[in-house]
Amino acid sequence: MKTGTVNKKKLGEPDSHAMMRHAKTILILFLISAIIATILLFLFFRPVAYLAALAVPVLFLGLVFVSYLERQSRASMLRSLKQTTISKEEIEMDVQYAGISTAMVLTLLFSLAALIVAAATVEDWSMLGMVAAVLFFMSLIMILPYISLFISESAHDERDKLQREAKLPTVPKV
Repeated sequence: MKTGTVNKKKLGEPDSHAMMRHAKTILILFLISAIIATILLFLFFRPVAYLAALAVPVLFLGLVFVSYLERQSRASMLRSLKQTTISKEEIEMDVQYAGISTAMVLTLLFSLAALIVAAATVEDWSMLGMVAAVLFFMSLIMILPYISLFISESAHDERDKLQREAKLPTVPKV
């Protein structure tokens, strides 16, 4: 029988940190695949090697950005040593990072979809990059009114989840 122990609820890692860590892992995997694809295409099919090579700097910049966000969202940066509940600042950071994560996923999905559709419809491989870029921007223009809804809905869901966990008063959905 233990006496004198305090039942403190141990806070885990912040949700924003977990989201950015997962995004970082996915970006690293995509960066590795883009580098491997660039090498293989350069060796075996040079006319389209530039497509995989174009993704490398974009993915690298995304990785740098996500690494910065992941470092800022560590528990050691957000919490004091004796903190037992989630602070409002941490909730706001989690909500913002949920929106950022949703925007990154949507961008990645639209770019991959545009590349696949362009590869299926274009016969001249030298035109594939231009057609994929046009399809990507056309899809973004068509879905632009809904992107902000996706981002705000994911942010609102994250806020609701965190407020239930922290037992803070809820903010009405706007």
